[in-house]
Formats: sequence, C-alpha cells, structure tokens
Amino acid sequence: MVHSIQALLTEGEEIKNHAKIHHIVFAAPLIYLIIALLAGVFFHPVMAFVIIVLTLYPSYNAFIHYTMTDLVLTNKKVMSRMGFLTRDWTRMEFGKIENAYLEQPILGRILGYSTVIVSGVGQGSISVTQVTNGDQFIKDLEQKLSDNTTKVEVV
Repeated sequence: MVHSIQALLTEGEEIKNHAKIHHIVFAAPLIYLIIALLAGVFFHPVMAFVIIVLTLYPSYNAFIHYTMTDLVLTNKKVMSRMGFLTRDWTRMEFGKIENAYLEQPILGRILGYSTVIVSGVGQGSISVTQVTNGDQFIKDLEQKLSDNTTKVEVV
C-alpha cells in the first residue's frame, strides 16, 4: 500500500505521518460471530449458520475499510485513499486547508481512535473515520501548516 502512496508524491515530497485505521472496525463482525455461536449452542445450528452468513458482508466491509483506507500527511499536502474496486484519492494542499479537527467519541478516547476531518477552502473536505492516533495526525498537520505560514511571511 505504501508503494502506491509513494507513486503519488511529487519531487521533494516526503511522508510525515501515515495514519491507519483502528482495529475497532472489526468489533461489530466479532459481536455478530459471538451471537451466532451462542445461537448455535443454545438454539439451533441452522440459525447460527444463517447469522454467520449474514456476518460475511459486515466482515468484508470492515476488512476493506481497514486495509484500503489511508490518511497521509506529507510536507506539502494531505491525502486520503478509500475504496477497493473504486479507489478515491483526495488531495488537499496546505494553502487550501481552512480547518482541521477531530471528532472523538467516549469509546474512541478510551481505545485511541477518532474521526479526522480536514476542510478546505472551496474544495470540500477530507473525512476519515476510526483513525488510530488522529490527535497526533492533527498535531503534525498543524505544525506543518504553521511552518508553511511562517515561511510565507518571512519571504
């Protein structure tokens, strides 16, 4: 996955932070599997089989979200990649970033995941859910933004 990110970098651009998705995305499929096993033991094995079959789709979605979603901070821009069959790359250069913030539920505070939202001037926004260490990503982004602003003011 990192090699495809490297292909999108321009000359002189380097990765400063590569945020990944938290393993909490597998919580719902795991709960469904436990329910299926309990249903098979206490009720009927056919019921367990049906629940397991129904669990395949959320498991697939969680796996794709976990493996195919990236949030990357370089020394020039923020990029996100989502999707498997149709891959969506969103890039936002520092000059176009208006605001960056976190949304972190209580469970996210405890387990260390959050939603990172970077909004741009006239460009929409980048929103990636269930990011591990999203607060560190935002800190690094704010540092890069302040470094760029300082460079522009000095020149």
